[in-house]
Amino acid sequence: MSQLRDLLLIAALFGVLIAFVIVSPGRSPSLAPDTPTTYSSAPTGALALYEWTRAMGYDAHRLEYRPFELTDDDAVLVMLNPSAAISKDHAHHIRTWIERGGMLIFAEDTPALFGLSDALLDELQMRMIVITGTQMIERVPALQPVFDQPPVRELFVRPQRMLVPHRNDYAPLFGTSGRILIAGIQIGQGYVYISATAQPFTNSGLRDKQHAALVLNMLRRTSPGDRVLFDEYHHGLVAPPAPTDGLLRTAWGWAGIYAATVTALFLLLGGRRFGRAVPLKEEVERRSSAEYVESIADLYRRGGKRAYMLRHFYASFKRRLAQPYGINPQVDDREFVYQLARLRSIDEAALLALLAQLQATPASDAELLRVVAAADAFIHAQTHGQ
Repeated sequence: MSQLRDLLLIAALFGVLIAFVIVSPGRSPSLAPDTPTTYSSAPTGALALYEWTRAMGYDAHRLEYRPFELTDDDAVLVMLNPSAAISKDHAHHIRTWIERGGMLIFAEDTPALFGLSDALLDELQMRMIVITGTQMIERVPALQPVFDQPPVRELFVRPQRMLVPHRNDYAPLFGTSGRILIAGIQIGQGYVYISATAQPFTNSGLRDKQHAALVLNMLRRTSPGDRVLFDEYHHGLVAPPAPTDGLLRTAWGWAGIYAATVTALFLLLGGRRFGRAVPLKEEVERRSSAEYVESIADLYRRGGKRAYMLRHFYASFKRRLAQPYGINPQVDDREFVYQLARLRSIDEAALLALLAQLQATPASDAELLRVVAAADAFIHAQTHGQ
């Protein structure tokens, strides 16, 4: 039985380990490490762009942890490689916001098979396709001299996708050999920049002066102080962080859960008694009569019942004196002392005085104890014939 229990315990522990490996963060879907989020300082991150716009005086904010909504106070929306699908409602909302005067900077170079931005590209009447051919493109020249403050002549990127507009009023801005890499278009009162590469907007891309100049020319349509939103909503930052996120979304958190589960299973399945539980002495020991008397006396003392207690001693004192001689203890004190004196020799005056003290109300606990001690001494003297 012991070996069987140990085998079951080991099997249970291995089962828990397998379950944790299956559902652990290593198997959970997560953002790609090259996602250009404004929280990343990695070469492919976009923290430099976010901090740079703030340094230039723009009111830069992250669109995260709230409903996806654009207002007329938002001047620019920057969307870089969305890692979550853009819904049709969001795409239509962006298109309506652009028509009211907003500017969109959209860059994506993720594999086309994901189709996360298809709804937005459909709204903008644009399509992205993969560049075919064996020749590697490393420099993409400007197709129109519109970016001249400061001038931008070429971009040092290696694009793998290109733009295919579905309308003829798109302005091709950068491209090569009939391939459009960046295009712009006026929609209503707003403007849209679409790029088939996110490299110029990343931390490493902005190190190149030409790429930085590209961003400056795009922002030239707005003024310092305008609000620039960086879309983190479509990077998965939809709900605010919960207290359990650190426990359920990190390897250390899952390791702690596994360790606690294994420890609990070990204690549950491996624990055993050496014998019958022995109760404590305090649980089985009966209370003594002295403890009862002490508790009652303490209650009387705290309640100030000195007169009541002295009357009790008065009745007990007379019963103890009368019992050997068959005298009625309920008679008057003088009659009681007279009958007792006929049967034995006593100090009648002292007994009458003691009986009177036993019926009086003592002024203090010390007075009560003195009178009771005097009564006990009188009984003791009578018992021993003194």
